[in-house]
Amino acid sequence: MADIPVLNPALEVKAIGFHRSAAGCLGVLITPWFINLVLLPCEGDDWQERPIGSSHTYNFPSGSYQFLMAEEKGIGRFQSCSLLSPVLELPDQATALEVACAALGALVDPRHRDSESSTHAGEIAQRWHGQADENPNAPSVHKPAPAAASDESLIERPVSRRDLLRGRLLGDPGSAR
Repeated sequence: MADIPVLNPALEVKAIGFHRSAAGCLGVLITPWFINLVLLPCEGDDWQERPIGSSHTYNFPSGSYQFLMAEEKGIGRFQSCSLLSPVLELPDQATALEVACAALGALVDPRHRDSESSTHAGEIAQRWHGQADENPNAPSVHKPAPAAASDESLIERPVSRRDLLRGRLLGDPGSAR
């Protein structure tokens, strides 16, 4: 990884805080290019059936987190959850250690649980596919009106800076010009 632009030369590889948890042997791995939560199989855990690249969700007091199955020669199978990548903004190893320790502490602290949802992946998918929000207090999502004109006429029509910034490219009839 030497001379790779995402490499932070102020950091070195360090594994910290590994301990047995319900999900496996959990800790944080610091490298010059990322900081990840890492799960190692505990004695008796059989992860050989799980495909490399598969995603597994684990519940911790602070919420649900997705880990990806991986395998490294000489290490075997493990699962990881990215905390920070790249790590270019970290000035030194001491700061990276502080970040890693804080992440481990926050993971087991229920005060950090998101009251709306433990993961926003489902909410993002719903909004991406235009499904309605089940939470009436959630912020509204702008849905563009169906195109009333052909693409060619839209290209020829001038758009004001205000309309461009507000996302009103299709001539929303209810908008003030």
